[in-house]
Amino acid sequence: MIRFLHCADLHIDRPFEGLHLLEDNSKILSKANAKVLEKIVDEALSQAVDFVLLVGDTFHQNRPSLKTQHHFFQQMNRLKEAAIPVYLSFGNHDYYDPQRYWFEFPENVHLFAKENVETFEGQAKDGSTYQISGFSYQSQWLAQSKVPEFPPRQSSYHIGMYHGDLNGDRYAPFTLQEMKQKNYAYWALGHIHVPTVLATEPPMLYPGAPQGHTQKETQTPGVLLVTLTPTQASWEALFVAEVVWQEMTCSLKGVRQVKEALEAVEARFLSSEKSLVKITFTQTDDLPENWLGEEDKLEMIAYLNKRFAQKGFLQQIYQVELQANASNRSILLQGSRELREHLLKQYEATSYFTQVMEELWSHKVPSQLYSLTNFQADVLKQTKKRLDEEYQWRE
Repeated sequence: MIRFLHCADLHIDRPFEGLHLLEDNSKILSKANAKVLEKIVDEALSQAVDFVLLVGDTFHQNRPSLKTQHHFFQQMNRLKEAAIPVYLSFGNHDYYDPQRYWFEFPENVHLFAKENVETFEGQAKDGSTYQISGFSYQSQWLAQSKVPEFPPRQSSYHIGMYHGDLNGDRYAPFTLQEMKQKNYAYWALGHIHVPTVLATEPPMLYPGAPQGHTQKETQTPGVLLVTLTPTQASWEALFVAEVVWQEMTCSLKGVRQVKEALEAVEARFLSSEKSLVKITFTQTDDLPENWLGEEDKLEMIAYLNKRFAQKGFLQQIYQVELQANASNRSILLQGSRELREHLLKQYEATSYFTQVMEELWSHKVPSQLYSLTNFQADVLKQTKKRLDEEYQWRE
C-alpha cells in the first residue's frame, strides 16, 4: 500500500484579485499563500505519507521572487527531514528555467525538468516500489498531447503526473481513452482549478486549487490524500485554504433607514472567520431610491471592515451589490425553487451539457479561452443568478 498527497496549482506567489474596493487587505492576505503551503506540509507530516506530488503551477510565474523561493525551499526541507520525497513538475505558469532559481532544490525534491516524459522510481515505507512518470512545460504553451510518450505500466503502483486540459490546443491536450490505454494505477492531473473527477477506473483527478485567488475559485479544498493498493484506489479531500470566498445575501425587508441596513449586515456576522465576503442586498423596496450609490458602497465597505476589526473578526467585505427588486421582475412563474433545481440538474451532467453546447464549442475561440469544466461551472452559476434576479418563483 502507498499513500501520498496529490497537489496542483498552488500559485503560491499569486495576488488575490478583485479586491480593489478594500482600503487595506494586507493583514489578512499578506501571509495567506505561505500558510497554505505550510498546511500542506503539515498534512504530509501528520499523515506520514510516502511522497508528495506537485503537478504544475506551484508558482504563479516562471520567475518566483527570492522571498517566495526561500520559503518554498524551507518547507521542502521540512519534508526532507522526515524522509518524504517530493515529485514536482512545472506547468504553463511556472514553466521551467533553471537560471531563475536562487537556490538548489533539496535532495528530496525530484524535478521533471524536461518536456520529454521522464520516470522516477521510489520505495514506499512498506517496501513497495513505485514509478512516477511526468514532464514539465518549458514555455507557456504545449500544443501536443504528451500521453503517447508515457511508458507502459511497470508495476502495481505506476502513477502519471500530467498538467494539461481535455480541450483546446495550448495546454498539452489529451483524451481519456489514450490515458486509460496506459493502464496506470493513478493519473495525478493539474491545470483545472476546480476539483474534478474525470474517471475512476483508473482514477484521473484534478484536486483543484488549494487556495482560491479570485471570487470564482470557491470550490476548495484542493488537496487529495490518496491511498493505493494493488487492486484499489481511494482518496480523501483535505481542506488547506487559508482564506475562503463567500457570497451572502442580506434581506432588508421592512428596513426604511440606511443605518438599519448597517445593523442588518453586522447582525449576520457572529464569529470570526478568515473570509472575503460579497454581500448582495435583497428586498430593498422600503429604502429611499438610490440609497446605495458607488461612493456609498465604498464608505459602507470601509465602515463594516473597521467594525469587524474592532471585534477581532477576520472577515473582510470586498463588494456590496443590490439585487433587482422583486416588484420590478417582469415574469411570474408558477413553479417552486425545487422545480428550478430539478430542471438545472440535468445540465450538471458533462455529457448533456456538452451536447447542448456542441455548436458553440465547435468554434475555436471559446474552446481556447475556457476549459469545458470551468465554462460549465460558470454558465450554471450565472444561469441560477439570472433566474433568481429576473423571475418570481411561486409554489
